Amino acid sequence: MLCALLAALMLLSATACGTGDSGSGTEKATGTQAEETGSETETDNSLICDLPKDLNYGGDEVTIIYAKASGREDELVSEGLGNGTVSDAVYERNQMVETQLKIKFALVAEDGLNVASKVDTDIKSSSGKPEFDIVVNGTYMAVTPAIEGKYKNLSALNNIDTGKSYWTQGYNNLTTFTASNRQFLASGPIAISMFRLMFLTIYNRTVMDNNKKEDLYDVVMRGEWTLDYQYNLIKGMYVDSGDNKRTDDDTYGFITGDTISMDPYMVSTGVPLITKDAETRELTFNADAQKELTEVVDAVQKLVHDEGTYLFKTADKDDVGKNYIVEAFAKGKSMMATLMFWNMEHNIDQLATLTYGIAPIPKFSKTQEYRSYVQDQVSSFGISAGVGGDDRSEELAAVLEAMAYHSYNIVRPAYYTNTLSTRYMQDPQSEEILNLIFKSLSFDFSQTCSNILSGSCLRDMMRPIMSGNRNTVSSQMRSWGRSVPKRLQKINEDLEKMDSH
Repeated sequence: MLCALLAALMLLSATACGTGDSGSGTEKATGTQAEETGSETETDNSLICDLPKDLNYGGDEVTIIYAKASGREDELVSEGLGNGTVSDAVYERNQMVETQLKIKFALVAEDGLNVASKVDTDIKSSSGKPEFDIVVNGTYMAVTPAIEGKYKNLSALNNIDTGKSYWTQGYNNLTTFTASNRQFLASGPIAISMFRLMFLTIYNRTVMDNNKKEDLYDVVMRGEWTLDYQYNLIKGMYVDSGDNKRTDDDTYGFITGDTISMDPYMVSTGVPLITKDAETRELTFNADAQKELTEVVDAVQKLVHDEGTYLFKTADKDDVGKNYIVEAFAKGKSMMATLMFWNMEHNIDQLATLTYGIAPIPKFSKTQEYRSYVQDQVSSFGISAGVGGDDRSEELAAVLEAMAYHSYNIVRPAYYTNTLSTRYMQDPQSEEILNLIFKSLSFDFSQTCSNILSGSCLRDMMRPIMSGNRNTVSSQMRSWGRSVPKRLQKINEDLEKMDSH
């Protein structure tokens, strides 16, 4: 039955992802700049793949180097059918792309810290025929090589249309530079980490009921889920287990961490430190953010230092791949915690013993929209600048386009619908909030890409300020105001030089 299903899906790929003019392939399909709705009922062509039907690359090998890391290592690799819903979907996606384009994948795993250096060395010695064709790496590790010219400009290629809804549009804007709209990296449902590494608030419905608290579903839907609301919920919730020591065995209103768990607040509260001009796409330091940011930090510090909060400290306890927060919450004593969906995936058996619901990361004021943050290790996809010749570049563009299209139709429902919605969500209200979280996906340059400022990663430097005991935003902003604009101007100038070549 599995073989029959795979054969049917392959047949579908030959027709569904080939509705363009088969006699050409030289003109880039325009597509529709659709909003990120999460809907499967779009009526325009934004979910139709316009690759020509008759692309045939004669069994060419396409080598993809990818980062082997928590939450990302199975996005590309599957040993075959029968290894689980998501693994089966990845396998089917890969088989479809290989069959459709008549190519063969060669997948090369590498430690995420080494991918960029390996590609750099490969480009310098490749003479137009690099060992690695497509590069998949965490965005925080890929953005600097991208603006240094280590990736092909996807906007100049005909066989990829990142305006389609099977690519993530907010991510496109994040990784597009200069007035010529040079896009070096792309992502979307092709990256399972786009789902896994998104932050949420999980809450114990039993604890809330016992404390006569209103269910957060209703609070969220009224638009009242703010930092102040969360603070008022957790006050007075601390109960010592009897040893007179604050440990994760005690009862708390809120469990979080002081490292990556601080990152979502800059997005959820809508305070960008680096902005991008809509027309020129120049990067600018947002010095006007000081007042708002000061208020946000006050609210976060009040929340995390209340007696009702337990704070896991340092990246040893609060990082991608760490489960300390979810394991403490799963003990069933505390009201809520900050997690990523990856944590739910890896601890679902413990969580299944609880009656829980989910909510977005709280916003700052009621008048704001909810904004959801995906951690900056989310996978980016690009074509190595070492690839020579237009034909080979267009072949690799077609590979990325086909992967994105089939990922949307196969991998996305396998993970989002059949795993997240069906297995992890306990009721229709949680499924509704799940959709709200993903529809509110937002990207902020200073949170995802400020690694471009070597030695001054703004996001990382905000972590101890957010979780600290003193609000030092004013002095930090003055310091950044003296150094960051000059460094951003240098980056803008370097990017502009690309347009002159």
